[in-house]
Amino acid sequence: MPIQLAPIPDNPLISGYIWTLKSEDHLACLVARVYLGHYLHVENILAKLNPKAPSFGGAAAKEAKAKLVVKAGEDPWHRDGLLFQAISWVAAHQAADPTSSVFSLPHQIPAHKGFDGLQIQLDNQRKLSGLVISEDKATDNPRKTITQDVWPEIRLLTAGKRQTELMQETTALLQRAHVADPDQVIEGIVWKRIRSFRVSITGGPDHNADPGLSKLFKGYDLAAPGKDAAKRRAEVVCFPDLRPWMSQFAAKVRKAIDTEKSRANV
Repeated sequence: MPIQLAPIPDNPLISGYIWTLKSEDHLACLVARVYLGHYLHVENILAKLNPKAPSFGGAAAKEAKAKLVVKAGEDPWHRDGLLFQAISWVAAHQAADPTSSVFSLPHQIPAHKGFDGLQIQLDNQRKLSGLVISEDKATDNPRKTITQDVWPEIRLLTAGKRQTELMQETTALLQRAHVADPDQVIEGIVWKRIRSFRVSITGGPDHNADPGLSKLFKGYDLAAPGKDAAKRRAEVVCFPDLRPWMSQFAAKVRKAIDTEKSRANV
């Protein structure tokens, strides 16, 4: 797998993973397929099903690569945010049981206003047992982003806001999982019992271990109260200089799109 997930050491307030990118080239290939819209293909790869790569044309490749370019005078944050959401989507699949988890599709539009990511978990009877709401942030100021953007959003959700959006997207995931009568399932949900949060963020060199890691996520238990640390997932990947890394990774994804196109259309 392209991302190594190291569990956060015992912490009474949070759970989750510290990421290490073990193979950027492999990750770039997966993200390339995400940008091409081949989500199912990537999910099958991550489930180790060895699927056959779907073919695609030049128009699809051109459209996908256009999302990886920052034009002169434009801000790279939208490109980098979309890239990071795709990386986080891959990491979420690596951490999950593919037989009991179903994920929302990764976004294709920069600055998408919906949830960054959703994951439903099903028990042995295919009943809804968990709902994970993801916040994905690519930033070179992680602590400020968490306190000013992430915690307020989580507080809204814990206060019962955006519930109609949550119901709609959860229903879609239940349908994707072929759960019988999703409307009846939704009607009986006690949201606060099944809901958990997953905050994935780009950190600096001192955020991959304590005390920096705990300081980064300080206040998580206040935004999402409760005794169960498993309901407060914290995930971080650390870079000494984020923006140059994102630029070179975007270039790798563009190259991977061209390579995948050659392979798929032989």
